[in-house]
Amino acid sequence: MSALHVVPIGDLVEHVSEDDCLCEPTAKPVKADDGSIDWLMIHHSLDGRELTGNDHSG
Repeated sequence: MSALHVVPIGDLVEHVSEDDCLCEPTAKPVKADDGSIDWLMIHHSLDGRELTGNDHSG
């Protein structure tokens, strides 16, 4: 089992690629080609970009 972390860039805090990140990431199971289960860890921004649609990347 492995985990891939998707983190926002340029957020108000530095996100850590661990399950106990301040943003409380959402874990989604993803079935791998070999039938095993990997985890997609989706971190949440603290600047609210998900709500406004802005990516704050520039």
